[in-house]
Amino acid sequence: MKQPIWTQSYDVNTLVLDHRRQLGLVGLLKILQDAAWIHARHLDHGYEAMLEHGTLWVLTRFKLVIDEWPRWGDAIAIRTWVRPPVGPLANRDYEILAADGRKLGEATAAWLTLDATTRRPLRLTLGEGALAVREDGALDLAPAKLAPRPDLPVLATVPARLSDLDVNGHVNNVCYAAWILDALPAETYETEILRDYEIAFLGESRLGDVVRLEGTTDGPGQRWFQALRDSDGKPVFAARLGSVPG
Repeated sequence: MKQPIWTQSYDVNTLVLDHRRQLGLVGLLKILQDAAWIHARHLDHGYEAMLEHGTLWVLTRFKLVIDEWPRWGDAIAIRTWVRPPVGPLANRDYEILAADGRKLGEATAAWLTLDATTRRPLRLTLGEGALAVREDGALDLAPAKLAPRPDLPVLATVPARLSDLDVNGHVNNVCYAAWILDALPAETYETEILRDYEIAFLGESRLGDVVRLEGTTDGPGQRWFQALRDSDGKPVFAARLGSVPG
C-alpha cells in the first residue's frame, strides 16, 4: 500500500556538517533531495519509472524556512508528502523534525513533469497508476516566481564541472546553493545564521558552461543572487537568502 506521507530518519554526521559543526544548507538540501527520491520511488514515480514512460521530474522552485539548525550527532526526521498536482506541477512539502518531534523547519519544492524528448510540460500521469497525495495539511509555503534583475554586480564566474552534474546531465540544484554560499563575504559565516532560502530555476546549465553569478543586498540579512550563462546571458536561477545575527 502506498504511503502518501513518508518519514525518513537521518543522522547529522560528518557528511552534512558545516563549519559550525551543525547541519548546513548544502547538507540539508541533499537530505531533502534524498528523502524525496526515496518516497517518489515508493510511489512508483521515481526516476526510473518516469523514464520508462518517457517523462522526467524537473525542480522549478524551492523555499526553505528553518528556525533551528540541528547539531553534530543529532538525529532528525524528514516528513514529506505531495500535494494534489495541478496540471503538470506537483508541490512536495517537507517538515524537518527533531528527535523529540519538534519542528525545526519546513520547505516546499515545486516539481514539473516534462516529456523526456521534447521537454514540454505534461499533465502528471504514469500509466494507470495515480500519484498518492495528501489531500489536506499542506504547508503554508509558496515558492515565488523570481525573475532576474538588470545590471547587478558580478560576484563570481563559476564553471560547471563534471562533479556538479545530476542524473539528468545538468548541474544539480544543490550545487547552486553551494555557489551562493561561496559568494558570501567571509565574515557572514561568523556573524549571521541562515533562516530562509528561496530559489527559482530558470534554465539548465551543463558541463562546460560558465555561469556568471551576480548579487546584491536588499537590506539587513536579505541578499539576492542570480546566475546567467556567460555564453548567451540566459538566466539559470534567481534566489533569495535571509539571515539573522548570530
